[in-house]
Amino acid sequence: MKFLHFTNNETIDLETHPQPGLLKLYEVYDAINRKFKSSYLPERDVSVDESLLLYKGRLGCKQYLPKKRARFGIKFYQLCESSSGYIWNSLIYTGKDMPLWNESPNYKSTANIVMTLLEDLLDKGYYVTLDNFYTLPELAELLLSHRTDVCGTLRPNRIGVPEEIKKGLSKKEKSLDFRRGRFV
Repeated sequence: MKFLHFTNNETIDLETHPQPGLLKLYEVYDAINRKFKSSYLPERDVSVDESLLLYKGRLGCKQYLPKKRARFGIKFYQLCESSSGYIWNSLIYTGKDMPLWNESPNYKSTANIVMTLLEDLLDKGYYVTLDNFYTLPELAELLLSHRTDVCGTLRPNRIGVPEEIKKGLSKKEKSLDFRRGRFV
């Protein structure tokens, strides 16, 4: 296993490689991702979340997430079908060299991650559920402009959260329902 290679070292071009952080694994990872997408079309309800694969070896992109069961490992961002849990698309966190959505400089990194994972499903009427790490008002507007409905929990202290939401959530209330500029 120590000398297992998936990529020919002589043919790697560091300047044009799509994800330099995954030089040795990229071809296999990309083939698996393409196979997941071509084998199955997810139902209307999908969700985006992160996952941590336990890894104790040395690796430049290894993450530490104290709230996960396996605290050290490789971080994946995944788009899954809500009913079955089928992983339809994924991204491996490798730092700044992660391939992100085409319009990525215009948006925050969490919005770019969601848009990258959903890129092939945009404008097809999907319904995506997000947790508070990804939910942003600008992302909700962007997804709605691409005919993709979004539902998620929102941290009131995030940048871009309307004042109505910040004021509408008192200390006694734990939640409120807000849809496109109005309370429900």
